[in-house]
Amino acid sequence: LFLNVEDSAKFKPERFRRAGLNETDVLEMKASFDLLDQEGAGELDLDDVIDELQTFQIERLEQEPIMIAIKACRRRGPTADFGGFVDALAPLLAVPEPTEESLRRAWRLLDDDRRGTIGVEDLSRASNKYGLRLTMEEVSDMIAFADEGQSGEVGFDEFQNVIMRPDQAGT
Repeated sequence: LFLNVEDSAKFKPERFRRAGLNETDVLEMKASFDLLDQEGAGELDLDDVIDELQTFQIERLEQEPIMIAIKACRRRGPTADFGGFVDALAPLLAVPEPTEESLRRAWRLLDDDRRGTIGVEDLSRASNKYGLRLTMEEVSDMIAFADEGQSGEVGFDEFQNVIMRPDQAGT
């Protein structure tokens, strides 16, 4: 199932780097590919992979990036090598820096009634709609975290400030 030492010495992750993917991402993709490549042939039989993934009965499997990528590969042919797998999966995993336009689109999904602010009910409705299964306490905590003016609601500027805030992990 996994690369042996000789094969792993030959594998060059830098050959598969794409915009938005680093070598660690490529190595994680390779590990996934190797798990799917049950024969160890370096090539996926895509119909078999789709059948195998469907046996796991994962809710909303069709929306998972790996299934989307495998089906994209399948439209090109019955098999895929690692390069084809990366080409199909990389765009689904690469997350560009958010732009104000992309944030406004996301905001419109949350601010259904176009009030200009969102509250606990709005965020809860959106989280349920997209299957996030957040508790009311989690939703309330998110609103409180973003609510700089302590009004109980979050405006677009507060939303943008949270999204664009530099990573504060470890500080």
